[in-house]
Amino acid sequence: MTFDRTRVSIILALAILHAEPVFAVTLFVSTTGDDTNPGTVSRPFRTISKAAQEAGPGTKIAVQGGLYKEVVDISTGGSAELPVMIEPASAEQVIIDGSGTPPDTNLVQISANYVHFSGFTVRNATRTGIAAWGTQHVRIANNKVYGSLKAGIWVGHSQPGHSSANIVEQNEVWNNCLENISRNSDGGWAQGISLLASNGSRVVGNRVYRNYGEGIGTLSTEGVSIVENSVYDNFSVNIYLDNAPSTIVQENKVFHTYDKRFYRYGKPAIGIMIANEYTDMEMPSRGINVTRNVLAGVGRVTYGDYQRASGLFDSVIDPNTVMDRPESLW
Repeated sequence: MTFDRTRVSIILALAILHAEPVFAVTLFVSTTGDDTNPGTVSRPFRTISKAAQEAGPGTKIAVQGGLYKEVVDISTGGSAELPVMIEPASAEQVIIDGSGTPPDTNLVQISANYVHFSGFTVRNATRTGIAAWGTQHVRIANNKVYGSLKAGIWVGHSQPGHSSANIVEQNEVWNNCLENISRNSDGGWAQGISLLASNGSRVVGNRVYRNYGEGIGTLSTEGVSIVENSVYDNFSVNIYLDNAPSTIVQENKVFHTYDKRFYRYGKPAIGIMIANEYTDMEMPSRGINVTRNVLAGVGRVTYGDYQRASGLFDSVIDPNTVMDRPESLW
């Protein structure tokens, strides 16, 4: 009996040890660090990119508070069980600033799968604030993104099948798409949050406002969920579904605050629009579900009958709450 109990204890201990991530490690980054350091808490790296380069599945990168003027390159990812986690240390404020970076540069560049990037302030990008190119299962959460020349957050690829199942949630995205700050462009705007060919991705619980382009947009992307976002005062359409079959748009609040800096043609932008523009990856507007949203002062859900205009098929658009005045949503 004693032998059996001992054997069970050993087996349980081995099981617990086996359950622990065998190569999980925390790497530290500090504005006073050095990239020749080992990345420990006492000898941290200087750049987030260096820590990302040294990361592997199960690595947590803890970035100590301060201002980081670097282009962040995240090209090493994790796995479903062991993602790479990149976040500020102990809830400190970390600002990634793109002032002085080369023109047309994405400030935070993610090109690996199973990466969680959360809790940062990303500002003044000369192109996009946070860009995830060809990724799967990347989570971009709880960031503040502003001052980008183009999109605040962009996720996707130029071809289908490379980007999928990404999550953009609980971010605050404002004052982006600055290439149109003069508001004289007729089209081709960037978006506060943008998905391109990123099937099965989710945009959840974000606050997207006062961008000089569109608010949340999905282009040539299937099976996206846009849920529980607050979207207002964007120059063009607030939520735009372009060649986006099987998209779910639910429980969003879409409105304006009478801020005329973001009026187009003398009035607030349309709340939710579905369309089929000419594009390299044309997809029918089929199986779309736009329900249980509140639209205040931004019109009803609209289908844009321009360009290819393939029509809207087999979709559910009601019920949504449509109000003339937006004050109750402020």
